[in-house]
Amino acid sequence: MGWSVASGCAEVIADVLLCPWEATKLKIQLSRPGNESPLTLVPALKKITADEGTAWPILGFGGLYKGIAPLWGRQIPYTIVKFVAFEWFVQWFYDNVFTKGKENYSKATQLSVTFASGYLAGIFCAIISHPADTLVSKIYSSNEPGSIGQKVSKIYG
Repeated sequence: MGWSVASGCAEVIADVLLCPWEATKLKIQLSRPGNESPLTLVPALKKITADEGTAWPILGFGGLYKGIAPLWGRQIPYTIVKFVAFEWFVQWFYDNVFTKGKENYSKATQLSVTFASGYLAGIFCAIISHPADTLVSKIYSSNEPGSIGQKVSKIYG
């Protein structure tokens, strides 16, 4: 339980910092040459804030945060699954495969357990986050007006 709460809280904070960069990345990725969409960082940031108003007027960040809810929907479950699954796999390996106790194995074996646990946890993370990742991309690629809820309804409608 502690791993899930700690990782979820850390991800909420991290996503507040990540969201503008995710918005800019997607704006650039979804740009097409010749349609007045910027293909570099600073022009993309300027275009997003100029075109999409201010979602958070006090901060003046416009469309840079329009995807925060779907981003949380992707990143928070991903991070929780990553930490919980990783710890579960490490424990499973030491309970069922390497049963003499972690301290009785070489650093190479311990590293192998860490690697295998991270690899297996990563598979679970990808499965959990893929639907929300698609949603975030679709929301940022939509130029239609409307709230996040309206856009999500249209995507899944």
